[in-house]
Amino acid sequence: MGEIKLFQICYEGDLTVEVSQVMRRLGAEPNFDQSWQVWLPEGRHAAPLVRYLRSHLDEDAKLLVACTQFTTSRDFLLLRHSLTPGADYSELHEAIERLGTIVPLPFDSAFVIQSSDRTDVQTLGEALSELCPDDSLMINGISHDWAFSDSGYSRMFVATTADEQLRFKSF
Repeated sequence: MGEIKLFQICYEGDLTVEVSQVMRRLGAEPNFDQSWQVWLPEGRHAAPLVRYLRSHLDEDAKLLVACTQFTTSRDFLLLRHSLTPGADYSELHEAIERLGTIVPLPFDSAFVIQSSDRTDVQTLGEALSELCPDDSLMINGISHDWAFSDSGYSRMFVATTADEQLRFKSF
């Protein structure tokens, strides 16, 4: 029996019937505000998944796909909050900054954080949700296998040694 991996998909853009249909065809299940998760066979990676999804989404849509890592020795944290109109997320964002290095990404409500904090994600989520104005927060540990797309331009994270800066490769 082959191994499987869980991928988290975060989407920022107009939520249309077409978006729902492509997620359904992929076998993805909704698990948060404009976010889905999908189990895929081992050997699948985030970049080809972004490429596939990007071809079915609006040009100006923002998309992030990351392979979930279930251990506390995770490579990154993926954090996502809702975007409630008029809500003040400043306290939450300050706490996110204290977790580690926030990878600069073109998202309003999704963050990838390189952190040495090995607290389990459930405990982190409970603490951070106290600072979230709408109590709507998702946090996952993710591996180095993640990629994103913004306005048709896609990049994947390239794992490097600890001394190097974060690197990305366009595709």
